[in-house]
Amino acid sequence: MNKYNKIIIPLLVIVLLNLIEHGFYLISIERPVFYYEYLAIPLVFTFNSNKLIRLLIITFIVISDAIISLAQFYFFDTFNYITKIPSFFKSDFSISFWLSLVGCIILIGLIIYITAKLLEFIKSDDLHKIFYTKFLIIVFICVYLIDIISGNSFFYFRTVGNNHTNFSQSAIMHYYNDAKIFSKKYGPVTSIANYPKNSITYKYFYNDSADRQILIVLESWGYIKDKAIRLEQMDALLKLNVNGYKVVTDSSTFQGGTSQAEARELLNKSGEAYYSIIQNHPKNTNSIIAHKNKMGYYTNAFQSFSGFHSSGYWFRKSIGFKTVIDLKYFKDSLHAPVNYNNHYEAVNDEVVFDYGIKKAFSQRKSFSYILTINTHLPFKGTANHKILNSVELTTLPSQEALEQYSRIKEQFNFIAELLKKYPIDKLVIVGDHPPPFLKNSERAFYSKKYVPAIILSKE
Repeated sequence: MNKYNKIIIPLLVIVLLNLIEHGFYLISIERPVFYYEYLAIPLVFTFNSNKLIRLLIITFIVISDAIISLAQFYFFDTFNYITKIPSFFKSDFSISFWLSLVGCIILIGLIIYITAKLLEFIKSDDLHKIFYTKFLIIVFICVYLIDIISGNSFFYFRTVGNNHTNFSQSAIMHYYNDAKIFSKKYGPVTSIANYPKNSITYKYFYNDSADRQILIVLESWGYIKDKAIRLEQMDALLKLNVNGYKVVTDSSTFQGGTSQAEARELLNKSGEAYYSIIQNHPKNTNSIIAHKNKMGYYTNAFQSFSGFHSSGYWFRKSIGFKTVIDLKYFKDSLHAPVNYNNHYEAVNDEVVFDYGIKKAFSQRKSFSYILTINTHLPFKGTANHKILNSVELTTLPSQEALEQYSRIKEQFNFIAELLKKYPIDKLVIVGDHPPPFLKNSERAFYSKKYVPAIILSKE
């Protein structure tokens, strides 16, 4: 093989592997253009000509890359995402999902096999070692130079207006940094800085003395950029202003996934506070739950799915909830039907809304927290055309986005009807994070910085 093909073929393979891992920029992945580790594949191959070992090397790099992207896709660091794998086996996936997964595995296998075949010409000898050592050094310098010019390298050649997105990064360093996060021994939750400007919950509930208070953290409720569509989704709740409610809309910044949202709303802290609670089981959390307990409220936590996920049950018990009820009670004791909107085993969130709102009237003073799950992605359902107008039907960026939007609107309509019959003194609904849709065009429909909130106060 001539000298130019020895350069061009490995370069094309490296570029294509990175493009494939990035979904050809059609899907939303926070990933650099290049991971340095791909540049080392040709040199590594010069140390071993065994076909199986070469296949394993490529497999390891490709899978390691994919895990980073999957973790970021769902707002996790790598190792905390990996710890969620056991919950995968407690989930209810459809046959189509398993078929798609098998198809993806076969496709990845073919890509790995073709890659190994294309680089089969690389020999395990000294000449190739020298050649691909030079290749690695020269190509590395070239891609790193791009980072220097764009102001994203260690040299910070140009920092003004820098978006801090590297052209190239090291996957090994990414794992190293995530390992430090995962293995971190968190200090007392009281030592963690408060959330900037206070969370929605602390803003509207901390100094409130109404008898019946309910907080709902709504799964994957994103801040829709189009104001008309955003308000239309909440229309049934907004119209409660004629039923004796003061209705206010608001928004909050967000960081990370649902666990981080719980730390934000219940502790007024950044996401690491969640892990501090799980690690330390402190007696003093300074949570809004502990605050409400001191004020004489009976505190309840309800959710339509299992408290096993993310150690949610132990988190809620640790921060002071007097009662914690999850899937087991609603399914086994109330015999509520199973929900099939996503892979989580759950009952309909409406069952929990109904139970929680009615339960508030059996207690003199109560503060109740409801965490939903039905609108988690990937979402499967049907758009309810009875509650959607022509603008909504044509504006949402995809069918899945429309169906998830419709499901949230159904939930708002259900809550509005409940509040007409059972007038809660104050109810706050806030999103945990934007819906992590697959495509960039879908994610662009929502703010990347904010989640919405609506506050209803009985006048």
